[in-house]
Amino acid sequence: MSSEKSACIILNGDIDDYKSLKFYMKNNNYNDIIAVDGGANHLYEIGIIPDYIIGDLDSIDDKTKKYYEEKNVIFSKFPSKKDETDAELAILKAINNGNLNIDIFAGLGGRIDHELANIQLLYFVLKRGANARILTESVEIYIIENGDLTINGKTGDIISVLPLKGDAKGVTLKNLEYPLNEFDFEYSITRGISNVMLNDHCYIEVKDGSIVVIKVKK
Repeated sequence: MSSEKSACIILNGDIDDYKSLKFYMKNNNYNDIIAVDGGANHLYEIGIIPDYIIGDLDSIDDKTKKYYEEKNVIFSKFPSKKDETDAELAILKAINNGNLNIDIFAGLGGRIDHELANIQLLYFVLKRGANARILTESVEIYIIENGDLTINGKTGDIISVLPLKGDAKGVTLKNLEYPLNEFDFEYSITRGISNVMLNDHCYIEVKDGSIVVIKVKK
């Protein structure tokens, strides 16, 4: 994480390893911890108190809700019928609080429409001048637009790159088994799937366009 303000958002998707989540959260100095509805149940399981709980509150367990009310956590309840998803509202809260880096946990698993919407929210964050990534025990997801990114990992980690919103031009990949130098990705082609890291970091750049970058840990 950088020295800029950062937040983490806990959604209501799958978490397979609570120990890993707790370790990660305890070792990152987040300025804001935001639980989205049933995401508060995940935090309850690992004994972490969020700063905010946001959503229509139809998925949070009664014992979790009562516990966090007693801890004076700030609740922001919204109607179930609304234009924004609960996740979008949480992201807006994080950005309005001045956070420029946002980690999203439990953003995968469950309904595929929710998964796709959560990945699209990474672009929503990017257009508002901040950066976000989706993190699980085994996956990291980023979006890059007209820029570059160095990803840390381990030799053998899988990196996939997919065009987003149309063609992605001038894509460069370094420290990967299949490098590219200013390659033009036609939207919908699958050439960027299942590349492999050659050491503990790789470099990805797109000169014109947007790409989704997915790292799957070895």
